[in-house]
Amino acid sequence: MGRLFRRVARSARSRASAKRGSASVVRDASGKRYKVTAVDDVEESKYADPPRKWGRVGVLAGGWAIVLALGAWVAPGIAASGNEENQDPRDEPATDAEGAALRYLRYGSTQDLERAASALCEDASPELTPEDLDEIRQSYAAELGGVTDVDLEVGDPVPTSDGIALAGTVYYIAEGSQRSEYFLVTVQESDGTYCVSDAVRPEEEEPSSSGTSGPTIDPQELATEFMRAIVVDRSPQTAAADQCDTFEGITPEELHAAIDEWASTNGDTTAFLNGIEPSDASEGSTTAFAAEVSLRGEVIQEDFTFQVGVQGDCVASLEGGDELMGAASD
Repeated sequence: MGRLFRRVARSARSRASAKRGSASVVRDASGKRYKVTAVDDVEESKYADPPRKWGRVGVLAGGWAIVLALGAWVAPGIAASGNEENQDPRDEPATDAEGAALRYLRYGSTQDLERAASALCEDASPELTPEDLDEIRQSYAAELGGVTDVDLEVGDPVPTSDGIALAGTVYYIAEGSQRSEYFLVTVQESDGTYCVSDAVRPEEEEPSSSGTSGPTIDPQELATEFMRAIVVDRSPQTAAADQCDTFEGITPEELHAAIDEWASTNGDTTAFLNGIEPSDASEGSTTAFAAEVSLRGEVIQEDFTFQVGVQGDCVASLEGGDELMGAASD
């Protein structure tokens, strides 16, 4: 009877425990028993996650958002200002008069009008604007069938009453030919930097130290025009107009005929000038230039060198090109 009572009491306690904690007993592989208690309310369990402080979470999130926003705004400025290599050297102010003139003519003639405008002085109103320089380029592009390159040179700076004047030349280069334009650029200096205040397109004029301009003849330009008329434009009559009365050597008509003879042998021919440079053959009042003429046929290309002598305002002589002229006379 006592044994039965203990069994009933034990069963009652087990049922009471099950009601309180829904406990169950499990065994592992070694036979040990473990009591597992189900927890109905996670928040009241001693193993539950600690309560979240949502106000603090919001403050931290807002702080990080501000830090990231400031970083995105400030970092690019710090990087750019701290590294001089990030500045394009083309945008730096000119440090001499030649640089200012070259910058204005180059960018105005290569379709970079914004940089050409930046070379101007703040209150400048040039006769030739960057847009005007671009129009000149476009006119030569239409004439030559496109401009593939542009080359420039400027003369020595000349102080004048209006500033520093420089004569500049722009060469518009195309396949097999080129054209050139002369400009007069006036530059101002301020605190070691230079800017362009005016630019004009003179008619064979160069600045003088008195601040006035007068007509002048550039011997190299005259020699270039003479050879271009014969070789590129194929107009010996135009070249003959530049001859001196005492002209000696190869006549424009003879050179024109020699090129025609070369073309008859080598097919469709393009003739052009590779360049004209001062020569050591100058004597007395005659200034000599070496002119290289290129003839390109269907298969071959040949170069011939001529000597052009300029005296005053006319061409005094034309010599050289022995292989070309000799073949024409055979």
